[in-house]
Amino acid sequence: MVQTGAVPLLLPICANPSLWRQMLAGVDALLLSGGGDPDAVWYGQEAEPAQGYVQPARDSMEMYLARYALRHKIPVLGICRGAQLLAIAAGGTLWQDLTKVQRIQHEQRAPRMYAIHQVYVKPGSLLYRLTRKKKFRVNSLHHQAIRKPGTGCKVSAVAADGIIEAVEFPSHPFALGVQWHPEWLCRHDRTAAVLFTALRKAASEKNNKSADKI
Repeated sequence: MVQTGAVPLLLPICANPSLWRQMLAGVDALLLSGGGDPDAVWYGQEAEPAQGYVQPARDSMEMYLARYALRHKIPVLGICRGAQLLAIAAGGTLWQDLTKVQRIQHEQRAPRMYAIHQVYVKPGSLLYRLTRKKKFRVNSLHHQAIRKPGTGCKVSAVAADGIIEAVEFPSHPFALGVQWHPEWLCRHDRTAAVLFTALRKAASEKNNKSADKI
């Protein structure tokens, strides 16, 4: 994000809900990063054996942030776990264990900067408008994935085996979630870098609109 000219602000995990909204004061956009598995309770399921380590405080705070961003039209980019949280915030669910359904490698055994498989982009989607590509290669570092996107959440890319790789919210100015990790690719891959540039642009537009109201 620094390379795009944005000024990142790291929001610390906080267990006090009364502070969450205050943290968003002056924030023009959100980037929900990768991390551990969201607790299955957030999408109405019991944890399966493959469920990884969960962080209840982080889950609670980031679910609030995701819902707030969607409700208040704050530009938001979700990466890996972050994409999953956006879907869950809309009422979606996850595959807890991709080994049951995957037909290609989604938890790669290769360097993070290596693009291991193709994603196929839906024509007309926000992701297509940003990348101008019907398909491109991405890295893959996940064992869970979005199963049902939720209300208002649309699939914008899938892998060759049908696993959802990107989602977006057409009624929102800029809300995009990608299952891969563009932060590990963006230094040498324009398709990855353009996602951060687009978030920066959306943040600027929001900031300008807010200034016009003053």
